[in-house]
Amino acid sequence: MNSPLRVVLWACVGFAAAPWAHAQEATVPLAQVYQSALAHNPALLAQGQRIAALKAGRENANSLTAAPLALEGSYRSDRNRDNQGLRETSLGLSAPLWLWNERSTNQNLRQLELAAGEQRAAELKLELAGQVRQVYWNALAAQLDVDLAQARVISADRLMADVKRRVDAGDLAKVDLLQATALRAQAHVELGRAMSTLSTVGSEFAQLTGLPVTVLNAHGRASTETLPNETTLNIQGHPLFQAAQNEALLNGSRADLVAIQRRENPEVGLALINERAAFGAPNEKSLLLSTRIPLGSRTAHASRLLAARADETEAQETLKRVGTRIKAQATAAQANVEWFEKLQGNAQAQAELARQVYTLHQKSFALGETDFPTLLRFEQQAFEAERLAKKSTIEFSTKVSALLQALGLLPEQAP
Repeated sequence: MNSPLRVVLWACVGFAAAPWAHAQEATVPLAQVYQSALAHNPALLAQGQRIAALKAGRENANSLTAAPLALEGSYRSDRNRDNQGLRETSLGLSAPLWLWNERSTNQNLRQLELAAGEQRAAELKLELAGQVRQVYWNALAAQLDVDLAQARVISADRLMADVKRRVDAGDLAKVDLLQATALRAQAHVELGRAMSTLSTVGSEFAQLTGLPVTVLNAHGRASTETLPNETTLNIQGHPLFQAAQNEALLNGSRADLVAIQRRENPEVGLALINERAAFGAPNEKSLLLSTRIPLGSRTAHASRLLAARADETEAQETLKRVGTRIKAQATAAQANVEWFEKLQGNAQAQAELARQVYTLHQKSFALGETDFPTLLRFEQQAFEAERLAKKSTIEFSTKVSALLQALGLLPEQAP
C-alpha cells in the first residue's frame, strides 16, 4: 500500500513550482514605466506649448508701449452741403503709455508667470509619479495574488485527484474526498477573484502608462526603488512647495499691478493733417499732437484691488498649509517604511516557521499520528503565511515609493 504522504506531496510540488515558474523573468523597472506615462500624459505634452506662450508674454512685457500702436485716419468734406471745396485729411498714430511703475511691475509679473508655468510642469510630473507608483505596486500585488491563486488551484486539483484515487482504493475515507473537493472549489473561487482584480487594476495601469499589465512580473528582480542615503526632507526644493510659493508670489505681483492700474492707460497721438479751406485755396499741412487721459473710478479700482489682495492672502495661507502637509506626509512615510521593514522581516520569519510546522505534520501524518483534516489545516496555514510574506515585500516597496513621493523625488531621481 502506498503511503498517504504522497497525497500532499503533489500539492507541495504544485505550490512550490507554479508561482515562481517565471521567477527569472525581469520586471519592467518603475522608472521605465514612468517614462512611458510621461509620453502619454496630455497635460505634460501641452505644458511645453503653454510655457512657450508665457515666454512670448514675457517678451511682450518689454514693449515700450502699454499696447500696440494704433493707426488713426479721418476725412472731412462739405461736398454734400455747401460744396465750397472744403477738404481735410488726417492720418496719425496713437500710442498707449505705461502708468508710473506699471511696465516694471508687469515685467516682474510675466517673469513670475513663466516661473510658475515651469514649476507647474514639475508639479505635474510629481503628481503623475505618485499615480504611477500607486498603480505599479497595485498591479504587482494583483499579479502576485493571481500567481498564488493559480498555484493554489494546481495544488488543489492534484490533491483532489490523488485523494479520489486513494478513496477508490480504500486508503482514505470519503470525507477526505469531500474536504479536498471543497478545497479545490475554494481555490478556483480565489483565482476568479484575483483575476477580476488584476483585470481592473490592469485597465488602470494601461490607461495611465500606455503599457499592458503583462509587462509586469510580480517575482521579477530589481523592481523596488532604492532609498537615498539621506532621507531628510528638503522642503524648499519640494516641487509642491515651490509651486505654492510661486503661486503666492504671483498673486502678490498681480495685486501690486492692480494697485498701480488706477485708471486706463493714457494715450498720446501724433497726426499729419492736410486741409484746403475752399476751391482755389492752397493746401495747408499741419502737425497735430494729442493726448488722452482717462480719469478712472475710485470705487471700481478699490473693488479690483480688494479682490486681488484677497487672492494674495489666500495664496499665502495655502503656502503655509502646503508646507505643513508636506512635512506631515514625509514624517508619516518615514515611519511607515520603518514599520513595514520590521513587518517584512516578521512575515518572512512567520512563513519559515509555518513551513517547518507543516513539515513536522507531514511526518506525523506519514506515521499515522495526524489525520488528514489536520494536515490540510496546517497546509493552508503554511500557504497563507507564504502569501503574506510575499505580499509584505510588495507592501514594503510601496511604502518606500511613498516616502520618495513625500520627499518630492521622481522615479528617475531615486538612486
